[in-house]
Amino acid sequence: MPKIEAPTVAEHHAMRRAAILDAATQLLSREGVQAVTPAAVASSAGLARSSVYQYYPSTGALIAAGVEETFRRLDEALDAAMSSATTPQERVSAYVDVSLAAAVEGHQPMSAYLGLEMPEHCRASVVELHVAIVTPLVNALTESQVADARGVAELVNGVVSAGAAQVRRGEPVEAVRARVLGFVRAALA
Repeated sequence: MPKIEAPTVAEHHAMRRAAILDAATQLLSREGVQAVTPAAVASSAGLARSSVYQYYPSTGALIAAGVEETFRRLDEALDAAMSSATTPQERVSAYVDVSLAAAVEGHQPMSAYLGLEMPEHCRASVVELHVAIVTPLVNALTESQVADARGVAELVNGVVSAGAAQVRRGEPVEAVRARVLGFVRAALA
């Protein structure tokens, strides 16, 4: 019988699942979707490849779980940053800050995930998570009396993505952050 690494079998399974998700999200961030394979995730998590299949029956399910977890983590970071802001303008700035940091760390825009092979329920979950992430920005823009807040939110996300590309090309993060925030603030003024 295999040795469990926790007080209970349930806790052991939870630890394994968490290790697999952490490895998948790290691979997504560092190397992109093509790097998320059961073998690569197992190696990164220090597990046998067959262990990954105990939790995720296919590469598509593994990728979907990693993408979902990435969106969940971003949602938590956005919620924490935006809840401490007191004005709509501060919430927009917090959204830009957290989103730019996530994009620089490898978080991809929703469009990067739409063509992936993943179970339909996972695809639906990713869409719901994306809506959850963008909704606080739309709300802050609405409070700021911005017409077509949802459309403007998409533009803000485009500017964030462009800023992340500048950082990946070697520009300093703080300079890009200031540029992106300045551009968004000027556009909303």
